[in-house]
Amino acid sequence: MTIHGPQLTPAIKELQRNIEALTNQQFINVFQDRSLIKLPLQSVSRFYTANKRLYCETTTGAYLVHSHLHTLMDQLPPHQFLRISSSEIVRIACVKNFTLTKWGSFQVNLTTGTTTYASQRYTQQIRKAVQL
Repeated sequence: MTIHGPQLTPAIKELQRNIEALTNQQFINVFQDRSLIKLPLQSVSRFYTANKRLYCETTTGAYLVHSHLHTLMDQLPPHQFLRISSSEIVRIACVKNFTLTKWGSFQVNLTTGTTTYASQRYTQQIRKAVQL
């Protein structure tokens, strides 16, 4: 596919990234009841740690991921996922809104109905990512 325009604008760059994401669909290997499942990254709403294990959450449930959060972040497309704390990564498309708490951190409301909180350590990166 070729995109023609007078100049490469941010909107055209975003269109290019979206087309690449659709055509180069990526998968992640997860486990449920000791069964290996290949999930498309587009179905993941967030990755989080609980009880010293890494999980990925989708609309169909939570799955175990055999990886570390910092390793996973390096493998994920940076324009699709955002690290919000030392224990959580969210898919940007699944963020419904951010609410600033009285403590100066962000409450992150996802389109799945899940509410989580960003740590103050990642507030600057979140502001940059969403251009607040």
